Amino acid sequence: MKNNLLVCLLFLLPTLVICQNKPLNKFYRQNKREEGIRNAKLPGWVIRLGSKIAKGKAESETEKEALGLMRHFGKVKFMFSEEGTPIAPDKIKQLRQDLLDYSFDDLLMVRSEGVDLQIMVKEAGGIIENVFMIVNDTQGGEMFFLSAKANLNLRELSKILEKEMPDKLEPLIEVPEEEPPVNVSL
Repeated sequence: MKNNLLVCLLFLLPTLVICQNKPLNKFYRQNKREEGIRNAKLPGWVIRLGSKIAKGKAESETEKEALGLMRHFGKVKFMFSEEGTPIAPDKIKQLRQDLLDYSFDDLLMVRSEGVDLQIMVKEAGGIIENVFMIVNDTQGGEMFFLSAKANLNLRELSKILEKEMPDKLEPLIEVPEEEPPVNVSL
């Protein structure tokens, strides 16, 4: 019986390795020990427990629903820099490129007055599997990095967004639909 279990585990080991997120893990390992950088990992059960506590104290129904989505989050890693310790912009560019190669999609990118904000997600089949966010202040030398494993259904997320801000989800520019071309035959 033990041998059968061992053989099964050996066959499952490659699937566990595939689930790992190599670019984020590499970036985290390379930068977490630099001077002025603080880091932490939180297991998923801590995130879920905290969201249940916060959900009980939430005032509006929308806040409760948003905190209810936290039950879909797993392990979270974060790093932040103190005392003017920036992460080089070329390292962040390389991380972004690695993530794009690793099936991540840009969700939001903002650059303003030396501060770069990037949010990327890895999505498959309508499920967000991983969320990544980095805020890098190149002038002030501050950085915040967050990586979270997730199992978040896009339909649940869109319901909350539609309920909270229905008028804000309208397109900024109305583009009229084109008329189909008239078929002229001779």
